[in-house]
Amino acid sequence: MERPRVSVVIPNYNGAGYLANSISSVLQQDFQDFEIIVVDDGSIDNSLEIIQGFGNRIEIIKSDNKGASNARNLGIKFARGEYIAFLDSDDIWFPNKLSSQLRTMHEQNLDLVYCHGEEFGDTKSNGVKHIARYSGNCYKYFKRYPGRAIIDMGPSTALVKKSIIEVTGLFDTKFKGLAEDWDFFRRYCRNTIVGYCDEVLVYRRNHGENLSNKSILDFYVGNSRALHKMFREDSEIQIFEKILILFKFHIIFLKSLIKRIIQSYT
Repeated sequence: MERPRVSVVIPNYNGAGYLANSISSVLQQDFQDFEIIVVDDGSIDNSLEIIQGFGNRIEIIKSDNKGASNARNLGIKFARGEYIAFLDSDDIWFPNKLSSQLRTMHEQNLDLVYCHGEEFGDTKSNGVKHIARYSGNCYKYFKRYPGRAIIDMGPSTALVKKSIIEVTGLFDTKFKGLAEDWDFFRRYCRNTIVGYCDEVLVYRRNHGENLSNKSILDFYVGNSRALHKMFREDSEIQIFEKILILFKFHIIFLKSLIKRIIQSYT
């Protein structure tokens, strides 16, 4: 079988309510040289029936329930494409997502390309847009803005090179859903060049099960672990810079905490 240019990796756990729309948005791409790998993370709903309904366009990998990071890692290991594009099973791509990113990747000689995204509910867009703003050598931004999503909206917006993942490493399954994206992209961006498509190419579904709706304490614990992991892996970060990074992170956390408290009373 001819090697596909892009491997699309979709982790899924009990996503039957949204999964068909996500897969369909890939099949409707105006760039068609891809394979779709859906890693079912031990679903107990009818997800498998939905996936199988798409026929041989989908490769299914079944796994015990070990979380999205483990599912993405399995997809990466089985991927045959030169590039890997991630898609969460409740998100949707615009039809020109892959073609726009590949064109940007080649024209600017980039290692990672992401894009703007927009949130939507079960019925329509809620108007909240996430604008890509960081490019070039993005590793410095992970230190400058600790806890902030540098690759905004996470994996669903990103196109990456499999060869670089083989060097920088897979998703760290110890994070259990919190800060795993930040840690993965921080490592990936350390010696790479990043760019973005200046257009909305992804819809992110906003619902109660999103990781973004987890507690502020979970946010603190997960991101704190990710920062200390960065300190262990990057010997160039000296003690004063560590103190400054942690100070910035705690300011961000306190601002988020105050915002949540205000929202709870309004």
